[in-house]
Amino acid sequence: MTDRRIEARDARILVVEDDPNNRLVITRLLKLAGISPERVWEYPGDPAAFFDERPEGVDIVFLDIQLPKKDGYAILKELRARPESAGATIVALTANVMHQDIERAREAGFDGFIGKPIDGRRFTEVMGRILAGEAVWTAR
Repeated sequence: MTDRRIEARDARILVVEDDPNNRLVITRLLKLAGISPERVWEYPGDPAAFFDERPEGVDIVFLDIQLPKKDGYAILKELRARPESAGATIVALTANVMHQDIERAREAGFDGFIGKPIDGRRFTEVMGRILAGEAVWTAR
């Protein structure tokens, strides 16, 4: 994780998720956590084209691990190699929440892990910790 705090009103967030229902849930939870909807972008797959259109980058990426054409681990490597996202906090999203899944995400270089289904009752607190630069590794 970074050692910088990001204010909710200033956070630029990218949600990389192929399932439209999951995208809807997380964007609504981000709004409830105080994130401006105008500063949240949704992308259903590989976000390479997103950064071609938005070279200023993002602060936080919520990245689904199980994407259809390229998994989240491959995309993570690409995001870390791009100047627009190299310094972003990248949080894995997945329904695979076994201990080994969390450890694999940690070893791959993710900055955090949130299991699906996302616990809406705790999300505001979890988002606050992410904005504060804390690592969040929670299966549920």
